[in-house]
Amino acid sequence: MQALAQPSDMALLRQALTLSWFALDGQALHKLLSDEVQLGSWLNRFQDYHLLWQKNGFMAMMLRLLSQENVRVHIAKTQNAERQITNLHHLLELIQQASLDDHLGIHKTIAWLRTEITAENAGDEQQLRLESDADAVKIVTMHRSKGLEYPIVFCPYLWYRRNTLASEKHLITCHAQGEMIADLGSDQFELHRKIAIQEELAEDLRILYVALTRAKYRCYLPWVNERSEKKPNQSAFAYLLSGEKAFADMSFAEQQASLKQLSNDYPASFSYQLIDKDNTLQGSYQVSKAEQDLSAHQQKRYLYSTWQMSSYTALSYLSLHDAPELPLDKAEETSDPTHQGTQQEPLALAKGAHTGNVLHDLLENIAFSKLALREDISERRDNTCQRYGLKVEQPEIINELLYQAVTTPLNLHDTEFTLANLDEKSCLKEMPFYLMLADFSTAEINFLLQDSPTYKALSEKQMQGYLTGFIDLIFVYQGRYYVLDYKSNALPDYHPETLIHAMREHNYGLQYWIYSVVLHIYLQKRLPNYQFDKHFGGVRYLFLRGMQANQAMSGVFSDLPDQTRLNELVAILTAS
Repeated sequence: MQALAQPSDMALLRQALTLSWFALDGQALHKLLSDEVQLGSWLNRFQDYHLLWQKNGFMAMMLRLLSQENVRVHIAKTQNAERQITNLHHLLELIQQASLDDHLGIHKTIAWLRTEITAENAGDEQQLRLESDADAVKIVTMHRSKGLEYPIVFCPYLWYRRNTLASEKHLITCHAQGEMIADLGSDQFELHRKIAIQEELAEDLRILYVALTRAKYRCYLPWVNERSEKKPNQSAFAYLLSGEKAFADMSFAEQQASLKQLSNDYPASFSYQLIDKDNTLQGSYQVSKAEQDLSAHQQKRYLYSTWQMSSYTALSYLSLHDAPELPLDKAEETSDPTHQGTQQEPLALAKGAHTGNVLHDLLENIAFSKLALREDISERRDNTCQRYGLKVEQPEIINELLYQAVTTPLNLHDTEFTLANLDEKSCLKEMPFYLMLADFSTAEINFLLQDSPTYKALSEKQMQGYLTGFIDLIFVYQGRYYVLDYKSNALPDYHPETLIHAMREHNYGLQYWIYSVVLHIYLQKRLPNYQFDKHFGGVRYLFLRGMQANQAMSGVFSDLPDQTRLNELVAILTAS
């Protein structure tokens, strides 16, 4: 999946080709890796699968790969092939369901899978499936068994009849004079009851016949003489066993004699055995244990650990202790009361996570230059809306909103500084990161960022482990590197003070300081002669609904983190 997510990465492609899926032995693999033409062909195929994943989703891509690469055929030649294929399809279903439920993109799907692999507790849907149920015990109703055949059949409850018609007081349905009638309490109610009971018995006999004829070799039929003090057993089974005398009217001894006689008369097809009520089970699936006094184990060690895999979202929850109640979805926040009555922005879209997911997906997967040229994106747009469940009466609004976003200048003094003018090779979209955390307290971050107008203090917590996430966009413009994040929040207006309020309300300030740390460390490791004041451009938060191409920096929050404070934050988080 990593190779499919990053099809241009040769190292990942080589690792993927070592899988038994592709049936390449050592010699064939060495020959392939030494042949640039063959390797290029595989690279193109993986790029096609990557595009299919982006366009039609995970399952469509994987089914195409399994078919075109004959993966099932190759797996069939290995040991436990049936088990492997069953597990593979089960895993694909789980990943597809997760990607739909959580609206996961390519990289976030892989991140979800990593998390699930390391998770200690698996849900019922993740339990191993049987590769075949041919040897399994099948429990079916008599109605469902019609037309089927089984080697051995057990019919454990043929002696039972519910007989609710005998006590029915309000409605009886039966056939009378060739018609189906429903009696709601006529003078003939009792007569119709008797007819209905006989019809029910006839239907029970038909179903009984179905049950008795499902066995290929043997059918086991337990008989229990269940009856009341005044009424004998009235089941279809008792009716079937009756001869000159009703079987249910016989005494227990007479019933045994009748069954033994059937065994004697038809030894090739009928066998009878009395099950003694004192019989005990021979063997058990669970070893019996002597009764003993039980006591709970006493905890002997401290299990709490500050180590964890965390993210900006998890950290931001620590700031909600003193915040007003906010919707869980950041795109569904209520308007600030001070701005009530403000006219809604012209490019209005429904609030909610679906809108944000659609806009992020389109900005991630469509070139900014195409959006600026107003090229036709209707197919991609409509498919994306369908994937995320977003219904828009005028989908062209999305086109216009994206056009405004990529053509709005991101600097008051440079009208050429737009997303549309960026070189695609200078953009890194949805950049994943894992930042190793030292042992630190959130109180240290609170102290360091206390003067930041967009930062909201976190409740105190000791942390260490890893911080992970995805940055919407890292790009370089005129030699400077920037952090950029898209926001679909619907605000009453998009004045600078409103943007600052929104940034603080959702603690986006914490987010951009974390992203700045990631970019700062990344450039230190990857950019020769990196200098912060020369190469670090700052952050841009694009509130997409408020951007207007004819007004520079409209709907845009920008900041250049202080170098000294940024280095101190790096020291807190990484102890370096």
